[in-house]
Amino acid sequence: MLLYRVTKSNPPTAEDMKSHWDLGKRPPRHGSEAAYQRSVESYEEVSTFETASAAAAKARTRGLGQYVAELEVPESAIASRTAASSHVGLTGLTPEQLLDSVLSVHSVDDA
Repeated sequence: MLLYRVTKSNPPTAEDMKSHWDLGKRPPRHGSEAAYQRSVESYEEVSTFETASAAAAKARTRGLGQYVAELEVPESAIASRTAASSHVGLTGLTPEQLLDSVLSVHSVDDA
């Protein structure tokens, strides 16, 4: 499956392919323990998008990076989907495996 990941580098590095959790970021503790656990699960996923334009739009609004990498990933890595934003969360792949799945990299401005 083709998906798109925002990166800070071209070519991408292992850091570009880490989840928020693996980068040491943690969700705030608001509300119930169940809500916190759902947040933890989302932080453990690697965020990708179904289209390059959706990834570029998120990069622009959040200042996430200057590049969009096109990835070929197995369907089995998909942990979650958010149809409204075309977000796809991935689990079960190492940063190195994600780097190996990179097909191309483009500037956010070209996506």
